Amino acid sequence: MSLSRIGSYYKRRVARLPGTPHSIAAGFASGAAVSFTPFMGFHFVLGAVLAYLIRGNMVASALGTLVGNPWTFPFIWIATYELGSNVLYNASDGVPKDTLSFSYLIDNIGDVLIPMILGGAILSIIIFPLVYFPLRLMIQRFRDSRFAKRQRRAKLQRQKAAEEQA
Repeated sequence: MSLSRIGSYYKRRVARLPGTPHSIAAGFASGAAVSFTPFMGFHFVLGAVLAYLIRGNMVASALGTLVGNPWTFPFIWIATYELGSNVLYNASDGVPKDTLSFSYLIDNIGDVLIPMILGGAILSIIIFPLVYFPLRLMIQRFRDSRFAKRQRRAKLQRQKAAEEQA
């Protein structure tokens, strides 16, 4: 199965979730936003809490957390760390890149985690509207076209029934 087909499937799956376009888009955006935090293993819970607070769809928030996955996490972590380091320190300060190793991360967790939390919070605030508004529009358009299609089908069936009776 190609990536575009998988993307198309998930797009339709999200658009067909029960709820208003706002609740679905808010839920998905909540999940996507919390995927930019460094709290691995808690993204589902954080996404559900945020979705609950803004009246978002819980299932959509779980699907939104799939934005953070093994293929995207390295890029997300680098972006959150770099952004957080640039805000907290000068770009030249912070953890030297040549010393980043697993043992360094364990020994100096605060030097890495604090910038990642700050960078993740900033990116989450940016990501939420970037996901919410286009997704809400897409869901509304999908539902409008689906409704129009049902209306056309019902009209044709009424015409067919009227012709059969005449």
